[in-house]
Amino acid sequence: MRLIVKQAVDPVVGRFVIPPSKYHAHRALLLASLAPGRTRIVGLSDAGHVRHTISALRRLGTRVEVDGDDFLVHGGRYRPRRPEVSVGSSGTTLYFLTGLAGLAETPVTIVGQKYFQRRPIGPLLGALSDLGVRLHSATGCPPIEVRPGRPRGGHVRIPGTLSQWVSGLLMLAPFATGPSVIEVDGEFNERSYVDLTVRMMRQFGLHVEVSEDGKRFEVEPGQEPVATTVVLPPDVGAAAFGLAATALHPADVLFHGLPAVPAHEIDHPEADLLRIVADMGLPIAADPATGMVRVRHNGIRLRPAEVDCRSVPDMLPVLSVLGALAEGTTVFDNVAHVRLKESDRVQAMMQLNKMGARLEQRGDQLLCHGVDRLTGADLSSFNDHRVLMSLAVAGTFAEGETRLTFPNAYRISYPRFLEEMGNVGLNMSVAPSRERARAVTIGDRLRTLAATEPNAVAVIDAGLPGDAERTLTWRELDEQADRIATLLLELGVRPGEPVAYQLPNQAEFVALAMAIARIGAVSCPLMPMLRQREVSYMLAKSRARVLVVPASFRGRDYPAEVADLGMEHVLVVGDGFAEAVARVVPDRAALDRRAPSVDAPAQLLFTSGTSGEPKGVLHRMSTLTRAVTMEIRHLGLTVDDRVFIPSPLAHQTGFLYGMWLAVVRGVPMILQPVWDGPRALELLRRHGGTFVQAATPFLGDLVEAVDRAGERAEALRIFVATGAAVPRALAERATRTLGAAVCGAWGSTETCLGSLSAPGDEPAATWGTDGRALAGIRLRVTDDAGNELPSGHEGNFEVNGPCHFIGYLDRPEWTAEALSEDGWYRTGDLAVIDDAGYVRINGRVKDVVNRGGEKVPVAEIEQLLHTHPAVRDAAIVAMPDPRLGERACLFASVDGELDLDEVRRFLDERQVAKPYWPERLEIVDRLPRNPTGKVQKFLLRRRIEQLITGEDGS
Repeated sequence: MRLIVKQAVDPVVGRFVIPPSKYHAHRALLLASLAPGRTRIVGLSDAGHVRHTISALRRLGTRVEVDGDDFLVHGGRYRPRRPEVSVGSSGTTLYFLTGLAGLAETPVTIVGQKYFQRRPIGPLLGALSDLGVRLHSATGCPPIEVRPGRPRGGHVRIPGTLSQWVSGLLMLAPFATGPSVIEVDGEFNERSYVDLTVRMMRQFGLHVEVSEDGKRFEVEPGQEPVATTVVLPPDVGAAAFGLAATALHPADVLFHGLPAVPAHEIDHPEADLLRIVADMGLPIAADPATGMVRVRHNGIRLRPAEVDCRSVPDMLPVLSVLGALAEGTTVFDNVAHVRLKESDRVQAMMQLNKMGARLEQRGDQLLCHGVDRLTGADLSSFNDHRVLMSLAVAGTFAEGETRLTFPNAYRISYPRFLEEMGNVGLNMSVAPSRERARAVTIGDRLRTLAATEPNAVAVIDAGLPGDAERTLTWRELDEQADRIATLLLELGVRPGEPVAYQLPNQAEFVALAMAIARIGAVSCPLMPMLRQREVSYMLAKSRARVLVVPASFRGRDYPAEVADLGMEHVLVVGDGFAEAVARVVPDRAALDRRAPSVDAPAQLLFTSGTSGEPKGVLHRMSTLTRAVTMEIRHLGLTVDDRVFIPSPLAHQTGFLYGMWLAVVRGVPMILQPVWDGPRALELLRRHGGTFVQAATPFLGDLVEAVDRAGERAEALRIFVATGAAVPRALAERATRTLGAAVCGAWGSTETCLGSLSAPGDEPAATWGTDGRALAGIRLRVTDDAGNELPSGHEGNFEVNGPCHFIGYLDRPEWTAEALSEDGWYRTGDLAVIDDAGYVRINGRVKDVVNRGGEKVPVAEIEQLLHTHPAVRDAAIVAMPDPRLGERACLFASVDGELDLDEVRRFLDERQVAKPYWPERLEIVDRLPRNPTGKVQKFLLRRRIEQLITGEDGS
């Protein structure tokens, strides 16, 4: 795997969103964990180091919650949940927590990733032992056994090599039974970080006396921290990479979250970086509208600088990039301790010489003699996050491509690095290699089809009833994609930038999606049914500048609806769009040079939501292609298949398992813009559709259409039903009526398909389950403590595999909560996996009805009720009850008459236990469903709560 960085050909324009300081987050979380009561930490850090700290604290029994954009920490004594506490790959967590672990009520062993077994921390362990911490390490490295008990205090000495050793001792000392004196021996390399620790300890009410030279600390015994509120300042260390990028290229970039104030007014140990880059000539100014930092210029040549690395100890990598391109020689003093970090950072940055720079080591100095240009090269990041990001920024200035090892190292400190760089137009992406990446992009797949099958049908646009059908060949689709891609470039669209479009199932949707992928932008499709409220929210979240809408669709005037949304560019299909595209003269070679890598972000899809605010789900191109390739193999789809797409292309089912699958397989796609069962049957028959993936209601309507027409779509051989569990009675009936395999499946926007049955499976497994794991996917069921359950037991359904999303846009805390400590996606579903590996989804965890401690098997009862001749649709939700906590309420749409007595009689005949019977019935015209067919039970729960409240007058 490599991080592929391409030379920037345009100015960098847009904004960087600066995250909260990871340094403050670490210290605040640890101090809050020991402060009785609740501490609110305002600002969320998604740095990998911080996530490891949170995970370790949770294993120690500390409750850490996410509340909007804040952490809530419920502090007190450590009551370990497990005897081992992992610090992951975070050295900071290791250094800080090893001593504090002695405050736990039971023994713990500190462990970490495998390479931590070679990380020597002997001086810290010796100092902790001198303070009275009872610990043991056979090698002076993890694993470290820590026994419970407060330290006794004492006079200890510690080398000033690493500030984290000093900070770890300081945070432990207030809990000692006697006074503590901590003295720093030798050169004190990173004093600013220790100063931060002292300031934060005082914020929690802990007292530390510091000598004038800052090398002796006296701490009173028996202190107790006080719960408080901590506001995390911006992370200057993360901002450094954005500032460096704007220093190398013409720029107009807002640094959102970084106030334009003097460096000394920013509470951050690396704040001096702002003064240094300003002295080098970077025009940092205040944005009038926000008061934040804005960098705007048409190109500058930086001045050289003299940097004492003790003031900005972790900034040598990124500043050496600027020094390499400054006019003159930049001198870095006191670099010896910089060679003791995650890697020898001085030696690592000497790799700039491979790019044409002129760096020289001279004793305890690093000299950067400025040059005018750089050339791309193959480099090592040494698995060091700061080295990786710094060399990547240098690569944006280098002619050609720069390729870096350990491409995901940035996640440990700045998980949004690639996304933020993409937001301002810089082309960075993770790929196995340049050749492989180029070979499997969707744009190159389309190029191949246009060359090998130029006149074969690619798209059949059925249009609305009465419209003339349109077709595109592969060559025509490729040409349209080129023209639209060129038009988007003329509008300033950059790699990694979302392009929003709210189009129905029509040929322009496909051409636009291919064009966006061709230039490395990100598809952000919006469902046509959405109105201004939802659209304005999603556009604001995506930060898209270009929106494409139809002139009209189903009686709505889309241009009028979006006129007041403040979009920079609105393109209207049906009103000048075709003419604008036709006028464009594409430069195919130039477009191919902009082709993204296979692992570039390609899709931003907002979940329709069954429980509240939509989430922006980000996927890479490789993930999308891998997901459909897995389904193609699982189902045995061939070049003779034809994909019918009635599901909205703006939803993952239509986008991925319709359009994207058809392009990857190289087969025609048949588009139906408005669902209608009889019309679908007619299109399937006329065009020979063989494969459909759609939600359960589509299946039911198609079965009804076949029953009424008395004729099948003879070519149809596979219908994959997704989005909601298929009632078993409907699946069995559909198999007979359609003469096709009805395959159950489970998938999510975040993970793509996880389980799927296949036509060759036993019939009861094909339509009677939610399938089995696709090749490469792992499935498990766990209890609430995270322990895997054996087959046949119901529990929390979790998925692991190669099709996971990048994360939720701007919501790292949601991403963290969605994934277990070992990387499994928590689906929120309850499931059973049988001995043969087949999954049965039994409903959402939040949909369980807990009747006085007895769990009602909601999915099973709903399945039974779907077999009642009067029931069209049924859903059971919990309603509040003062005695039992919850009771079951049935919402049903019916044909004919149905009352609660009949429901009870029906279930009694089928020997269903009485506690599982619904205790209230509400008849509705139809159940509220999202576009995937899932019942929006949160709306039903809200409705029954309102009804009960109105009835009792409360």
